[in-house]
Amino acid sequence: MQGWALWALWKAREIKVWPAVDPLSERALLYLSLALPLGFYLTQNIETLSRNRRIKFLLWIGTLFTFLGGYSGWAENIPVEPSSYIWSNPPARSSDLLAAGILGFIFIPLLVHFEYSTKRWSYHSLFETAWRNALMTVSSLGLTGVFWIVLFAGSMLMQSIGVNFISELIKKPIFSIPVTGIVFGAAFALSLARSQMIVTLRRFWLSISSWLLPLLLAFSIIWVVALPFTGLELLFKTRNACFILLWFVALSINFVNAAYQDGAGEQPYGELLSKLLQYAWFSLIALVVVAWWAMMLRINQYGWTEERVWGVFVLVLTTLYVVGYAYSVRSSKVWFSNIGVTNIATSLVMSMGLILLLSPIADARRIAVHSQMLRLMSGQVEPEKIDYAYFRWQAGRYGQDALQTLADGINHKDRDIISSKAKQTLAQKQRYETKNGAESLTVEQMRQRLRVAPQGEKLDDSLIKVMQSGKQWQESRCMATDVQCLVWMIDLNNDGLKEAVVIIIEKQGLPSGNAIFYNHLSKDQYRYGGWINFGYGNDQKLREKLIADIEQGKVKTTAPKFNDIEIEGKRISVIATE
Repeated sequence: MQGWALWALWKAREIKVWPAVDPLSERALLYLSLALPLGFYLTQNIETLSRNRRIKFLLWIGTLFTFLGGYSGWAENIPVEPSSYIWSNPPARSSDLLAAGILGFIFIPLLVHFEYSTKRWSYHSLFETAWRNALMTVSSLGLTGVFWIVLFAGSMLMQSIGVNFISELIKKPIFSIPVTGIVFGAAFALSLARSQMIVTLRRFWLSISSWLLPLLLAFSIIWVVALPFTGLELLFKTRNACFILLWFVALSINFVNAAYQDGAGEQPYGELLSKLLQYAWFSLIALVVVAWWAMMLRINQYGWTEERVWGVFVLVLTTLYVVGYAYSVRSSKVWFSNIGVTNIATSLVMSMGLILLLSPIADARRIAVHSQMLRLMSGQVEPEKIDYAYFRWQAGRYGQDALQTLADGINHKDRDIISSKAKQTLAQKQRYETKNGAESLTVEQMRQRLRVAPQGEKLDDSLIKVMQSGKQWQESRCMATDVQCLVWMIDLNNDGLKEAVVIIIEKQGLPSGNAIFYNHLSKDQYRYGGWINFGYGNDQKLREKLIADIEQGKVKTTAPKFNDIEIEGKRISVIATE
């Protein structure tokens, strides 16, 4: 049923009929088609789950994920130009699907193992079901992958003797999608039938993993001890400080759980080492504090983005894990006694957080767009630093509405520049189109976008039209919304007409140091002439000095020391060393 449902969604996209023409319906049905069968698989053979309760649970899961899918489709329903390639606009964002998958995986054990009589959870039951489901999912995906390897190997073998119908058949969606669903379900059934083997595999994996915990915590202690002497400057220079620290802490959380398992065993490392590891765990609190510091610095400096919203969510969860486990030191009898309670509490927070972040209540896109708009309105960020492309293609309706507000005009000193960039971005109809929408702007709107040197120069309408319709990649780059172009009017060939040298100023500087220029052929007639290498490379200070000299008129043209050489119409420049 899952395979045929997914094929039907694919076919609707291919022939462009409902629900493919309605993103809300398509996304809702996609989430339902993925969530309901997986919920069925992951609740199979759970002794404490009655048939009636399981049906109610599956209905609840189906309703929740249908709502989340419908909202996702609604939020991303933005104007685009239909394409003949059905995947030019993906049916769902991979990040949303990943978050929804994690939500389902965590939420299922919590729901099915809640004991209404005691209003509590059995950590042993949660542990067993979560690990069973994780290993069954991984093994089922692996078996499905092996099945397709066998099919491709067989089709290649048959092709070698001229029998091609198998290779043609497996490429057809009407075969490949339903068959994949059948194989995936059969793989789950095989895994359930060999559940004892899964338990053995789990024990082996956890036992091996647990011995990496002492090594990780040794690194953590060394880092904390060395920190007063090394400082944080090198860490913050990586621009990935928070990610590095969180990745290390996540590994530590994983390995301490591998050692603890369901808490029923004895101390896994002997009395002395087990006690030392409990105290060593406190070193991770320092890593979490520094991670919070790094995150707050980035938010204060650059505002909220989607990645930072999710990063703060992960930081909250990490803090709960680290602090909760550290609290175990109060008990001298049981090793890391607080892991079970902490894991349950954090799982509840994680489930609720994911529901909020995947719903309109706390959509990371809405938070990110609101933050960037506030920074722009308050003057904290320059117009060219705003990611207009993100608003158009990744922020869904929230970004679309923000662009429309900017296009209509806001109370800002650079209102006209912002408006023209927003209008240009709104004019784009395809996500990955080569045209950038600049041709939709009026000449006056484009003139306001361009910075001119030296002061007092006025750009001809004909020059602006040539720049708007340019086909070279440098010309298209100049028209993009995330750069600023300085148009420098200077006579390069002593014919009395000023050429237009266009210096493209990127957000992080222009690594190549190149500029383009337009040859002024006659009055009101320009043509792309080529490029100029200023040679400042990635040196931002040199670039800023060069631009300042240009704007102040501290520049002159000089004849070449040595003439060019021409061979069969091709000019060869002479590069002099002295």
